[in-house]
Amino acid sequence: MRAKPLKLLKNLVGRFPPRNERRKTLSRLEHILGYSFKDIRLLETALSHSSYVNDSNHPEIGDYERLEFLGDSVLDMLVSEYLYRSFSTDDEGELTRKKSAIVSRQSLALKGKSLGLGDYILYAKDAFPPRNRGKDTIISNSLEAIIGAVYLDDGPKAARKFVYRNFFKQGHADLRFESLQEAKNQLLHYTQVQFHCQPNYRIVETTGPEHSKQFHCEVSVREKVVGRGVGLNKKEVEKRAAQQALSQLPKIEASE
Repeated sequence: MRAKPLKLLKNLVGRFPPRNERRKTLSRLEHILGYSFKDIRLLETALSHSSYVNDSNHPEIGDYERLEFLGDSVLDMLVSEYLYRSFSTDDEGELTRKKSAIVSRQSLALKGKSLGLGDYILYAKDAFPPRNRGKDTIISNSLEAIIGAVYLDDGPKAARKFVYRNFFKQGHADLRFESLQEAKNQLLHYTQVQFHCQPNYRIVETTGPEHSKQFHCEVSVREKVVGRGVGLNKKEVEKRAAQQALSQLPKIEASE
């Protein structure tokens, strides 16, 4: 009788169970992640950087690189599926842009930090001098490895549930755009998912002399003004209004 593919893959990583103290630590992380592993060795492997494995007395654990490879593909597929189903009017370019924002190294590192992964990953203390240079990369890689570990532990349904729980809150992708240029795109995404509508921008006033006009813009969601912007360029004030709306909408939702 041929072994199942998932079982064969499992046998290639994490062959020995973690020690008792480490097991208690991993249990705390499982609670944070919202997932309990059937095979805790998979989680142990997903948290083990090669520097730790090479320098420790436990080379049998194996590092997270193989799981990271798998998790990267699983995450890419699940995020693509989510965006395809959620944004039926987006073309390929727009879907690609949104996916890139979600699965970028920076976003994964921020997500991993929010889960506290840095406190659980095993790596050599002197692996990234000075000032832990490269630790963000370790965190993002380990998070992908955890996704791969969940997939191996209980299959695609469990992986989908894990990704949706940790990457999408109430259907809202955890997108992070730092530039003003991306503010309008993020607001559009937020309102489409949360309110099933698009923001409406309107120039409500123009002030100043002809050669130096200032435009005043308001952006509304469901006919409610949620942001304002002022500037010398119509496109720029729309972006400023969107930026303010992004900071105000969560507060408005919480108060309703």
